[in-house]
Amino acid sequence: MSVVVTRAPLRVALGGGGTDLPSHYRRRGGFVVSAAIDKYVNMVTSPAFRPRYVLNHLEREEADTPQEIRHPILRAALSRHWNGGPIEIASAADVPPGTGLGSSGAYTVCVLKSLELASGKDSSPAELAEAACEIEIEVLERSVGKQDQYAAAHGGVRAYTFNPDDSVDMRPLELSQEVRTALRDEFLLFYSGKERSASDLLSYQVSRTLAGDAEVERNLARTEELARETCAALEAGELGRLGELMDEQLEVKRARAPGAVPEEIDELRDRAKGAGALGVMLVGAGGGGFVLVYTRAPAETRAAMEAVNAPELRFDVDEDGCADLTPRP
Repeated sequence: MSVVVTRAPLRVALGGGGTDLPSHYRRRGGFVVSAAIDKYVNMVTSPAFRPRYVLNHLEREEADTPQEIRHPILRAALSRHWNGGPIEIASAADVPPGTGLGSSGAYTVCVLKSLELASGKDSSPAELAEAACEIEIEVLERSVGKQDQYAAAHGGVRAYTFNPDDSVDMRPLELSQEVRTALRDEFLLFYSGKERSASDLLSYQVSRTLAGDAEVERNLARTEELARETCAALEAGELGRLGELMDEQLEVKRARAPGAVPEEIDELRDRAKGAGALGVMLVGAGGGGFVLVYTRAPAETRAAMEAVNAPELRFDVDEDGCADLTPRP
């Protein structure tokens, strides 16, 4: 094999997060609107110089066999999807993990794409996403949903329907140039300064869902309704309506689990609202990470958030999904 270079995009969940967990969609189905963004997990896979696996992620480790690897995703991916002997894998991301942008799902998709290319295989984006979901949900038994892996594999702004039989229907949203420009220029991401584990936070929702908690079911039903309304507003170009939906999604998330919307997030929301924001929502499972702000006054909103040391992550939509960037001779 030769050196393989891949990348997979992170995502901004625009609606429906939580309905993509198997504990929910296997009973009632789920619906998510998600936008892949031009911030990535990047990976270089190469032949091993020595007969050991060499893995550079947030730390460096070496192992004689895949089963000895400490990193759970790499251990599962190499054990199940690689039989070519020791290799070296180095990865880096534009954003740290635990910030609500789907980095774990993107990482899993990216490593599977790398192993496929190194093996001379080529799966469809849907097959790649399902293989990544299997590792995170079935093998590692994490309390996570399926939207992150699908967004990373496919790219673009898409609606995903998660069916009780585990199948997934998806379609790209038909967006006007005005909406696409607004997504780039008027939807702003600010970091709250708090990192958290999505799996830990979502485990509370999963346990209540499996116990048949009616309150959680009503909350997730409303979450799905808001996602469908968000999808319709995006395609109709009703940007003002999107701001209203973002505000309600924040409150629905707050009601779903203790600690989902910490005090720091409310402070950032109030600051953004005072500087012209029409809508504010928490991206990801909650507990911290990034807030997404829709504003018609981006300069004023940026200045207000900068004053409280909330760094911005500027982004545009990624249309490529998980991509092979290997240099060709």
